[in-house]
Amino acid sequence: MTFIADTMLGILARWLRILGYDPVYDQAMTVSQMAEAAKKPDSVLLTRRIRFHAESLIQNTVFIPHEKFEDQLRYIVGLYNLKINGPFFTRCLKCNREVIPVAKDRARGKVPERTFEGTEEFYKCPECENIFWRGAHHKNTLNKLDRIFNPNHQV
Repeated sequence: MTFIADTMLGILARWLRILGYDPVYDQAMTVSQMAEAAKKPDSVLLTRRIRFHAESLIQNTVFIPHEKFEDQLRYIVGLYNLKINGPFFTRCLKCNREVIPVAKDRARGKVPERTFEGTEEFYKCPECENIFWRGAHHKNTLNKLDRIFNPNHQV
């Protein structure tokens, strides 16, 4: 399944990427470009714009009835029965390409020195060349996912 997220759903697209999915999200995409992308097999446009859905302006459209990204994410995961048990952070959050492991010495000078010294595994986006690592954001994100999907989450 390929998701095309309209410009109102950038945060949802980011969280789908965190989960390892491949949403198309480009703020420069026009309505006609989104409509064309949604015509492809196994593609669906995710939108908060009720007129896209109500007037059937774009085929294969799902209206997201929630404002908060947590509710949006739960809605899409439930609607499409998406896997939410990892692996996480396999895609670049900026350009959506799959990240690849990179040797630690290749990260020197591209990450904070303290991060470089305290981290052994680094990943690189082959498109935008951003460097990623499992820092505090990784644990915080996993905790947030647990809060979103586990109603019995304990703080």
